Amino acid sequence: MRTVFAIIFFTLLYLLAGCTNSERTRASIFEGLKAREGFVEPQLEQRPDEKSITYQEYETERKKLLDNTCGK
Repeated sequence: MRTVFAIIFFTLLYLLAGCTNSERTRASIFEGLKAREGFVEPQLEQRPDEKSITYQEYETERKKLLDNTCGK
């Protein structure tokens, strides 16, 4: 019975994962990991010289780096 339940659960999970907006999903994961890091190691967030970036800034920098490396 547990095996049938697990198969049904993971099948539904797989189907629902295909319906998500991948950009929004990646942004949510990025923000969640950043928040988790703040909870786990709060002293890192208290440094005034370190600027926290948003997902949009991260994605822009990532695309620039990919364009620079692929263009060579």
